[in-house]
Amino acid sequence: MLTTENADSTPETTQLSNTGAVARLLELAARNADELLAESKAEAASMVATAQADADQLTAAAQAEADQVTASARAEADQLLAEARTESERVHADLEKSRTDQIAELNRHRTTVLSEVKARQTALESEVRRLEQLDADHRDRMRSYLTQQLEQLEPQADAG
Repeated sequence: MLTTENADSTPETTQLSNTGAVARLLELAARNADELLAESKAEAASMVATAQADADQLTAAAQAEADQVTASARAEADQLLAEARTESERVHADLEKSRTDQIAELNRHRTTVLSEVKARQTALESEVRRLEQLDADHRDRMRSYLTQQLEQLEPQADAG
């Protein structure tokens, strides 16, 4: 402890006045500490609010981008589905046309074959009739010939 000698001060008075100064210093330091603590809390709250705002903004941006990507993907999927349906309908129509064309071709071929078979049948029937007529004519000639031969033999048999 310092003791200063004043004309009217005593060492106890100086000590009291030093204690008051220390108390004031402590009070000022406490007030400064409280102010600094309050400022730090305010700054921390501000930082938290800024970080929360940034996080909210980033979340909103990410959600917007996700919504956009989802909408884009849905639109692309819908377009691909529509194209696939169109292609499927085209292929189905092509297959149906091909089937119809094949049936028509088979019917034309069947008609041609049946016409050829009918013409062949008619030709064969005509040939059969011609051969039957030839057979009948041959039999008639044979009968006539044999009858003539018999007639020629009979007079010889009667004369003999």
